[in-house]
Amino acid sequence: MPRAWNRWLSRGVALLLVGFLIWQFALFQQELQRIPRTWTVAGLAVGGRSIEEALDAVERALAAPLRVQYQDHTLMLDPADVEARLDRGKSRELLQQALSERQRPGAFLQFLFRQPPPPRDLPVAIQASPEKIRLWLLEVARRFDEPPVEPQPDLERFAFTPGRPGHVLNISRSAERLQAALAQADPREVALVVDEKPAPPLSLSALGRFFEAYLSSFDGTAGIFIKDLRRGETWMRNGDLPFSGVGVMRLPVALAVARARDLIHDEARRQTVFRMLTDETALPALDTLLGDLGEGDPAKGAERVTAFLRELGLVNSFMAWPFDQPGTPPAVVTPANSRPELPTHPDPRQQTTPEDLGVLLEMLRQCAQEGGPLPLVSEGAVQPGECQFILEAMTQNRLPDPRGQPTLLAAGLPPGIAFARRPGWTNETRADAGIVLAGRAEYVLVVFLHRPILMEWEQAVRMMRDLSRITSQFFLGTPSE
Repeated sequence: MPRAWNRWLSRGVALLLVGFLIWQFALFQQELQRIPRTWTVAGLAVGGRSIEEALDAVERALAAPLRVQYQDHTLMLDPADVEARLDRGKSRELLQQALSERQRPGAFLQFLFRQPPPPRDLPVAIQASPEKIRLWLLEVARRFDEPPVEPQPDLERFAFTPGRPGHVLNISRSAERLQAALAQADPREVALVVDEKPAPPLSLSALGRFFEAYLSSFDGTAGIFIKDLRRGETWMRNGDLPFSGVGVMRLPVALAVARARDLIHDEARRQTVFRMLTDETALPALDTLLGDLGEGDPAKGAERVTAFLRELGLVNSFMAWPFDQPGTPPAVVTPANSRPELPTHPDPRQQTTPEDLGVLLEMLRQCAQEGGPLPLVSEGAVQPGECQFILEAMTQNRLPDPRGQPTLLAAGLPPGIAFARRPGWTNETRADAGIVLAGRAEYVLVVFLHRPILMEWEQAVRMMRDLSRITSQFFLGTPSE
């Protein structure tokens, strides 16, 4: 009897166990159709719900406005504004795939022992308009961006105010974040990506704005060319406007002589070139050199100067006639003097532009350093030693006032700075052009000032001093005295 009872008891327990397992497995299968309580969908707690119930809850949550943070600014984005909505089809597939992964071996045992699956957040798919997201971000950037500001000209202090750092919305990275946040039911917030920008360094454009502001009250015409010879950066104002060549055209005469003659071993000719470049009254020296170039004919010598300028690509500069020779010069047409109106009324005998003259000065410096187009175009006739001699001669052009003080552009430079310059003037036009050789900085500065009838000398000296002073501050970092 006891044995039979034990058998029936064992069978009963076995049947109960099998029944319990069948019942638990049925519950497990039902559980597989629902989101585990330890899981979230798009950040929303929907554990225990079916896929459709979870999607309904997520869809309602995704319709709520999104809290968007731009640094300290808070904005609310209506998903409808960017056509954002839940893609139920793709989202259903994502959830079904995640639930199907629970059917792996061992999952039923975890269910039996009431071991919930590890926490997990299931993503959903949304549809949104990338273009409208970008447009919305562009509007945010327009409202809240503060781009960095480079140093600004201060005419009252005659200096530059310091630059200011800024911040700019990173549109592409913010669009990625926004797209992801729109698919997140909880939390409904996102911080945009804002790039901090340092204050930009002083640039030639800032120096140019200073010049423009300074010249705004000038009732004449100014032509300016600046080039940083170390960085290769250039700024111009009326760079292609023709001006009377005045005394600045002595520079191409010196270079044409260097091409045609030997300035290294011919001491007499070298001294004549030196007088022409350093003494404003040395017109006989100029006539001698032009006659030398033209085999006794100064007009022919002037033609050869022009031809050399053309070979160098300086098409807006020419010498049609010697400086003080009587006679009617031939008409020379250039791109610069072909414009309908010429406020500078350039001399038909010799003309140049700030850009042409600035480029020629740069070529001279390059040649002295054994480079540039001058030796190449002249097939080696213009030698670096000759260019160096011309540069050194130009640094000896003092042009002092009656008190012995420097004038024009030299007046705005700190003491002891080498300035290889070639000035020139008529009653209507005052000009100065040269290369500042300061060791830590090298730059070309060309300034023409024109006013009909009379460009007062005192005003030209003051204006060029001011323009040269702020330029030296820009390049050298110290104000001139």
